[in-house]
Amino acid sequence: MTRRALLLAPTAAAFAQGKPRVAVILNVYFPNSHADVFCGRLLEGYRLNKQSYRPRLQTASFYVDQFPVNDMAREQADEYGVTIYPDVASALRLGGPKLAVDGVAIVGEHGNYPRTPRGNFMYPRWKRFDEVTSVMQSDGKVVPVFHDKYFGFEWDQASRMYERMRQMKIPVLCGSTLPLTWRRPPLEFANGVQLDEVMAVSFSDLEEHAYHGIELMQAMAERRSGGETGIERIRCVEGDEVWRLAEKKEWSRELLDSALRHRVNQGYGAKAPKPQAILVRYRDGLKGTILNIDGMTRDYLFAARDRAGRIHSSCFYIQLWVHNHWSFMVRAFEDLVLTRKQPLPVERTLMSTGILLAGLESRLQGQTWLDTPHLSSIRYSS
Repeated sequence: MTRRALLLAPTAAAFAQGKPRVAVILNVYFPNSHADVFCGRLLEGYRLNKQSYRPRLQTASFYVDQFPVNDMAREQADEYGVTIYPDVASALRLGGPKLAVDGVAIVGEHGNYPRTPRGNFMYPRWKRFDEVTSVMQSDGKVVPVFHDKYFGFEWDQASRMYERMRQMKIPVLCGSTLPLTWRRPPLEFANGVQLDEVMAVSFSDLEEHAYHGIELMQAMAERRSGGETGIERIRCVEGDEVWRLAEKKEWSRELLDSALRHRVNQGYGAKAPKPQAILVRYRDGLKGTILNIDGMTRDYLFAARDRAGRIHSSCFYIQLWVHNHWSFMVRAFEDLVLTRKQPLPVERTLMSTGILLAGLESRLQGQTWLDTPHLSSIRYSS
């Protein structure tokens, strides 16, 4: 089944006793935050391809860590009859003695948190996941979990999270919205594709937004012949060195030019004041590059060269202001809770987390190549 067919296929009817109940664990909930674009659709429904869909789940509880002046959580909870609990365990147990929800969404993005020396936000993703899974372990019940974006701001957090998912056999949906969204023009690689070089193009903050480029690139790269076999080394560079490396054939300007031709959202120019690149060298010889070129694009783009020399490229389109690409993620979460079938490889998000952390560490250490033995042993296929 294709990615699109999987996401849009009909699923089982809601549980016999009504809609499954879910808890949503949030850093913060303000306009246009991840909480807003996810929870708004979870509560009210969503549109996909100009069709409207009503919620198939009942949002029963919130836990919210921070309440800024533009907080939406309280008003949304009042509007939709959702209880805000003072801690994660109470939100999962709905104030009772045992786990009382059928699924959990952890949206650990945004909020007032410090950055590490390498530049990534210290969002409490591992802490919230640990709290959620500790309730499951204590109460002897496992329910599906959606975990937004990457796994942690330290590799030990990410690896612990992955191992616990495996040990507890938790049905998981995780990562970025970008692998799920529209591709303009359509682009889907068959498993076993022979690839020589892959590239993703992103914009804005390297930590917050280039991650989406990392995961969309990994979602395409993992379909190559042999599947994913690991990464040997990673380097992050900034400024004029980015363009000099193109001249040295470290990454392909031809791929970038092909990708840029598919830009959709307006507001881009001809130059990037502060270009950034994360260079990835896979164990099987595949070259990967994530170009963060704020100023030249407001779209996420992809390009690849196959072993026959053909270039494939597309825009992984986001409705920049409407955010309807998040409807794919909400629909996938609903399907996860209703079917308990894991739709995507969790290893993709583990690998993408490792690429981001190693890239930021390379930048901190003077933009040098870093060996990545912890990523060289990751094997999986999509």
